[in-house]
Amino acid sequence: MKKLVIILGVVIVLILGAAVAIPIIYKDDIKKAIDDVLAESVNADIKWAPEDFSISLFTNFPNATAQLSNFGVVNRAPFEGHVLFAVESFEVEIDIFSLFGEQIVVNGIELIKPQIDIKVLEDGTANYDIAVPSEETETPEPEPESAEPSKFNVGINHWAIVEANIIYDDATLPFKLDIKNFNHSGSGDFNQDQFDLSTLTQAESVSVTFDGIEYMSEKQLNADITLNISENYGRYTFKENTVSVNDFSLGFNGFLALNEDGSMDMDLSYATKETTFKSLLSLVPGVYTEDFGSIKTEGNLSFDGTVKGKYDSLSLPAFSLGLQVSDGMFQYPDLPTSVSNISMDLLVDNKDGVIENTSINLKQFHIDFGKNPFDAKLYVANLVDYDMDAMVKGALYLDQLSTMFPVEGLSMKGVFTIDLTARGVYDSISGKTPAITALMELKDGYIKSADLPYALEAMGFRADVNSPTGVMKDFKANVKDFTMTMDGEKFGANLAFSNLDNYTWKADASGGIDLKKITKVFPLEGMTLAGKIRANISTEGNMADVEAERYANLPTSGQLTIADFRYEDAELPYNVTISSATASFNPQRVSLDKYVGTVGKSDMVMSGSLSNYLGYVLNENEVLKGNLNFTSNLLDLDEFMAEEEGATSEEAAEPVSESDSSTMEVVQIPENIDFTLNTKIQTVKVMDLTLTNASGDVIIRDGVANLSDLKFNTLGGKFAVSGSYNAKDVTKPMYDFKLGIKDMSISQSYEAFSVIQNYVPLAKNMSGNVSTDFKIAGLLGEDMMPVYESINGGGLLEVAQAAMDKPKFVSEISSLTKVKSGGDKVTLKDVATSATIENGNLTVKPFDINIGSYTTNVSGTTTVDGKLDYKLNMQLPAGAIGTQVNSLLSQYGAGSAGSSTINLPIGVGGTYDDPKYKLMAPTGGTVKATDVAGAVVKDQVEKQLGNSVEEEKEKQRAKIMAEAQEKADKIVAEGKSAAEKVRKEGYAQADNLVKEAGSNPIKKKIAEEAAKKLRKETDEKAAKIEAESKKKADDLMAEARKKADAV
Repeated sequence: MKKLVIILGVVIVLILGAAVAIPIIYKDDIKKAIDDVLAESVNADIKWAPEDFSISLFTNFPNATAQLSNFGVVNRAPFEGHVLFAVESFEVEIDIFSLFGEQIVVNGIELIKPQIDIKVLEDGTANYDIAVPSEETETPEPEPESAEPSKFNVGINHWAIVEANIIYDDATLPFKLDIKNFNHSGSGDFNQDQFDLSTLTQAESVSVTFDGIEYMSEKQLNADITLNISENYGRYTFKENTVSVNDFSLGFNGFLALNEDGSMDMDLSYATKETTFKSLLSLVPGVYTEDFGSIKTEGNLSFDGTVKGKYDSLSLPAFSLGLQVSDGMFQYPDLPTSVSNISMDLLVDNKDGVIENTSINLKQFHIDFGKNPFDAKLYVANLVDYDMDAMVKGALYLDQLSTMFPVEGLSMKGVFTIDLTARGVYDSISGKTPAITALMELKDGYIKSADLPYALEAMGFRADVNSPTGVMKDFKANVKDFTMTMDGEKFGANLAFSNLDNYTWKADASGGIDLKKITKVFPLEGMTLAGKIRANISTEGNMADVEAERYANLPTSGQLTIADFRYEDAELPYNVTISSATASFNPQRVSLDKYVGTVGKSDMVMSGSLSNYLGYVLNENEVLKGNLNFTSNLLDLDEFMAEEEGATSEEAAEPVSESDSSTMEVVQIPENIDFTLNTKIQTVKVMDLTLTNASGDVIIRDGVANLSDLKFNTLGGKFAVSGSYNAKDVTKPMYDFKLGIKDMSISQSYEAFSVIQNYVPLAKNMSGNVSTDFKIAGLLGEDMMPVYESINGGGLLEVAQAAMDKPKFVSEISSLTKVKSGGDKVTLKDVATSATIENGNLTVKPFDINIGSYTTNVSGTTTVDGKLDYKLNMQLPAGAIGTQVNSLLSQYGAGSAGSSTINLPIGVGGTYDDPKYKLMAPTGGTVKATDVAGAVVKDQVEKQLGNSVEEEKEKQRAKIMAEAQEKADKIVAEGKSAAEKVRKEGYAQADNLVKEAGSNPIKKKIAEEAAKKLRKETDEKAAKIEAESKKKADDLMAEARKKADAV
């Protein structure tokens, strides 16, 4: 027995020693093996090091603890450099004795200081989707379930997350969740079919924003929840639980059940744990501070609700929410006046899960600000016609607010009153609105901060709304005598608005505003505004006169001036300034007399006019017309294309090349703009290009941008561009341009344009210039890059002189032909040829180049997928291939070696990266490199005697290829037709979802997201159909080529 113990002890020591030593000795090999596996399965950069991995027996003895420190996951494009996940330490506790048994038991997992940052773009692209997709085309058969137990037991009895920071930012909703200092722990045996899951959660700060509205701002969260999990993780039943936001605590009863179709059955009820008004007060922004405990409060609270029914992407469960407050009051310490008599009775009720059938009933709301009462009530019967009964009435003496709220350093005066009633329905289709009577008034307003030497004073206005019948034509609204004075600068305005069937208005504004001083009084977070605006404008009229262009009935006049304006925003990578601008108004147009300003690095001077501006402002179907003269010394368009989201200042400063379009997206031009821009720009920077002496017209009309005689210099040449960009169908933006280019650098054009990189890679190492008159048209992808399969065009190409030193293909041709090239330089001189692009395939008509000392005629095709089919006819002196050939040629009258010239045809196939060369006879076919002389002689004889056999073979080959091409074209056409049908049906379904949602904003939002997803799935399905048909056609053509070559 003693010997057995010793032996076991030695074995354990050896195992543990190996467990420690092996990772150290072989750490580089282990890291490489793991990195290789990760590279195949994860589209992200995984940051870790072998020295950060350790195993300990002492941390949680008798459990072994495996620890990985400083682990991170960094995204690649389109989230390049974004840290998806980082953790200071990741620990796993393993029962050490289970290593010697049939199952390895995992007892605990702990994440220490993880940082999780999830982002979803508007198109649904998510940075957590980092798995490399499987290449399997068929669904694998499910493996039979093993009767043997798993080698791992994941019945974890403990897990924890310590000091986490979590961000979830989803632009498709749009929704953002920001959690700071998140701590979570829990326990549960996940190896069981039914067990209790106990969790404890704390967060120092939770913020929730939806559709631009912040619903929760930096609230503390505490949750102590026990759930019973049963039915194979399909049913979750609440047991003991408390969820608290700040001091507001809720308890839940009921269950959630997951269904196989992805829906969820819910039967929940909830109610407050606390019944004091103070717990509700803790949710009010700005109230829950370190001094919250010292606030004196009284009052009772009741808050409860239910959620019952099915939830999925198309339906909601029924729900209810009730909130009652009675005898509420609060008073800050050291302040003399309380806010008292707070009472509320609110019920939100939906009995069937149809969102339109939701009713809102605020039966009572009352609050006394000192001795100033404020009352409100609201009843909305449904969310279809919004049948309502509402009332708001109250008065605020602003100077008394400082006796109730801690507003140190801020002085306020004035009296604000409101008295509003509204009864009836809102239905834009039938032209009904609630009957409204409202009056709002501010008298003797005054605001001053102790930090500023000036006050905003003499503020006042009187606004009344009256719609006694609820008919739109009877609606009237007036804002009278709006006034304010700041540091001696006065501003005043009046506005009258009536008849919603025929918008009728009368308005005037006069005076000056200093934006910098205004924002000192009313700070704008993350934004800086400065500048002085002075206006003296008056206008009146109605929409019927605007639509009929009866401008004489629309007396509008005045002037607006702006000086020293500056706008800075944390969300923008550039600033906007206007050193001076003056605009004058009349009924027909706004005239911009002169505008001088900057946007980022770009300076601009503008003048011109806008017409039909009143119609455009008041009616979305009206067209804004204009003519603008634009001059600039520098227009840096790269600044506007820079990726704002998550980019550092260094990243934003980097230029964006055409080949790196991750920051670009389709630009859709409004169809109600008719605008002519006359430009003259000294320097334009765009996509890593510098354009100089740019001038021409840009005409925007009917959703299309037309370029007219746009001239500029770049890449060493002169450009003249005309054409159009059309993105009316945002899924298929189109371009159609005519390019006139003189003496453009060939090598620089390669660096600048992806089209050159795709079709002419040899241009990279070619010196010289090219000139062209070329037409090109096609589609753009969603990244604004050309869709090569759609490109069509053609034109003339001219090269006065160009050269390439030691291109690889010269030596490859010499090796093939056994003929010395007479040099290793390729030159072009006085070349003029034409080229066409058809469905992305480039065809070049014959032209001459010099390969070494031999003139070579070149022609052929580059397909859209990069395949080459070129023919090189090298003109060789007969002597270049030996005396034996000369003698044979003399017999056929071809001349002596000193005077006869031989055409040596060479075929070029493959791709630019992997070209394939072959010797060809003039009538087609190939010959062996060892039979060059014989092949050349044979070709010369066949030229004189003819070769009927080869001609017949060529006919057969042509017939095979023609028949195959016809079938391939039919397959592609059928694929396009089927794809278009799928698109049409899918988009119709998506449009119908939005249409069925009606005008209800919540249901419409849900429907729009579902429609967006359906459109994306439809596009993917259609693209797959087209790709499959194209592959089938390509396979058919490849098989035909094999048959033709065998003839």
